[in-house]
Amino acid sequence: MTHDTQGENTVGIGELAARTGLPAKTIRYYSDIGLLPESGRSRGGHRRYAEDALPRLRLIQRLRALGTPFASIATVMTGEHSLADLLTRELDTVQAHMRELTWRQGILRTLDDCPELERLRRLALLAEVGKLDEAHDRLVRYWHWALPTGLLHRLTRAVIEGAVPVPPATPTGTTVLAFAELHALTSGDDRRRQPQSHQVGDVASFYSGIMDACTLAAEALVSGCPTRRAEALGHFVRTYARLSGHDDAPAFRAHLRTRFRHSAHYGSFPLRYWQHVLAVTSETPPRSTATGQGHLAASLATLHELVAGLPLAAEYWADSDDTTVRLAEEARRNWHHYTPGDHSE
Repeated sequence: MTHDTQGENTVGIGELAARTGLPAKTIRYYSDIGLLPESGRSRGGHRRYAEDALPRLRLIQRLRALGTPFASIATVMTGEHSLADLLTRELDTVQAHMRELTWRQGILRTLDDCPELERLRRLALLAEVGKLDEAHDRLVRYWHWALPTGLLHRLTRAVIEGAVPVPPATPTGTTVLAFAELHALTSGDDRRRQPQSHQVGDVASFYSGIMDACTLAAEALVSGCPTRRAEALGHFVRTYARLSGHDDAPAFRAHLRTRFRHSAHYGSFPLRYWQHVLAVTSETPPRSTATGQGHLAASLATLHELVAGLPLAAEYWADSDDTTVRLAEEARRNWHHYTPGDHSE
């Protein structure tokens, strides 16, 4: 090793310890792992450090006080990352941990507040979604399997982003259970594919038309604009009319209305899928919507109501007379978001 004389531009461990309050053995450890490189040794063999050692050591000391791992601190000391980059990465890590803990808390609360038999049923469901990111990835893989292989990448991405929900930051019991039910549904033997080319012909045109109609429906939900609602309905109907070579005429709309009302059956795959998505994102069909993962459910709920003429949840009926109750129950039984997945193979 090089033995340097003690110059005025170097500092020893004793002085660093006195000015930072750190034990000398801690400073030696930082040196040994490469966070605080030596500039040389005194003739007596004592470690010496360059004049920038004090601010470097204080930075290490403060980052460690925040619980920052040594490996992350090393990337700043070597110049691999800036301090700003490090703090951003650490914030992302903390937020991810908080999300995991919040999700686990929601699961445990859901299991805690129920009778024993129901607890066992829920436990079987929730054990499959204990790791939220992995469960979300499995939903994404389901849609990759379900959509036509030849569908344009941008359309595939748009459908998946709109169809796969991410639970809110503070999930309720309803949210947690709905997400678990959604995972079980798409992992089951009776899971459904979405329309393929032999069913709809030009899959790009079909899916593009559905997505455009959903965009208009979302704008109508936010604005409450009747014109936007009419545009969304027209676009949606024309997409289906093109499949059978029809025009958007009153007769075809009547036919589509009847088809929507009678094609659904309680417990069908599409019905259950979109019910669970709505429960994850907002528990009931919202009167407003936002873009983001899972946002298609509200738009499709609106389009179904426009076509079929029935609300999709009993909560939308304000009166309590017998007729209203009957219609509300009918709406609940027919809570069906008519999407590409509603076609039979």
